[in-house]
Amino acid sequence: MFRHIGTKYFFSSILAVVLGLGLCCGGCSMGTSSTTDKPQGTETKAKVPGVAIPRRSPDVKYSVPQGVSILMYHMIGDMKNNAAVMTKENLERQMKYLKDHDYHPITIEELYGYVANGDPLPDKPVCITFDDGYIDTYTIVYPMMKKYNFPWTLFLITDDVEKSYQRMTWDQLKEMAESGDVTIANHTLSHPKLHNLKTREEKENEIIGASKALKYRLGIDTAWLAYPYGDYDDEVIDICKKAGIKMAVTTDAGRVHVGSYPYELKRVYIGNDISMARFVERLNKDNYSPV
Repeated sequence: MFRHIGTKYFFSSILAVVLGLGLCCGGCSMGTSSTTDKPQGTETKAKVPGVAIPRRSPDVKYSVPQGVSILMYHMIGDMKNNAAVMTKENLERQMKYLKDHDYHPITIEELYGYVANGDPLPDKPVCITFDDGYIDTYTIVYPMMKKYNFPWTLFLITDDVEKSYQRMTWDQLKEMAESGDVTIANHTLSHPKLHNLKTREEKENEIIGASKALKYRLGIDTAWLAYPYGDYDDEVIDICKKAGIKMAVTTDAGRVHVGSYPYELKRVYIGNDISMARFVERLNKDNYSPV
């Protein structure tokens, strides 16, 4: 039932409520840093199997860069006469350079947002990718990226898991998938030159079969693929689209930009024959020097 109250008491009560709300709102905003430069969803969030979580300071500034280098690595170790195999020392030197010079490695998910939608990225972004699934990816790369707190991407050949002492086990991959440090993505079942396969069914088996293996073994739903040898054709792209692959990377040299075709993304080769000066150049220039 409505009850009459005196006018003086009524306005006093209203004033008290207004003051109280003001103090409350002021208290909520005190000591809180502005996040206007940080897009939503980049803070630490719940882990999803095989999806890297970007963990960055809230002070990191975001903008839409002119281009992004997707660094392409393979095996890490000491192997003579194979420049594609990086030494651990050279990899450490490069990762330390990124850290010391305020580069911000991004996830493949963030890269897709940039390419497809023009989403902002942290200052000086770079995307780190490793192909195949060698044991050194677990023993060397995985702890090193943890050390520097860098998200990264592994494109895995699923049929090669546990194939030899040089390859990772499913248990090791499961540990990595559950860490929140690395995105694990599709590199086909057996690493063939896809356009050389005779039938569409064979191509589908390589792409869809690898995605099914990642789901069955690790609980991963992947939307990313690296073409073996950078080899593909229009039919392969059509298969990718229908299989739920939203973005695929090649071995073609170059950087990516807003609006780059997401099924033909270029990457930046990094091998043991790349000096530090050339490494730095490849982080920042579209027309970098060839090997």
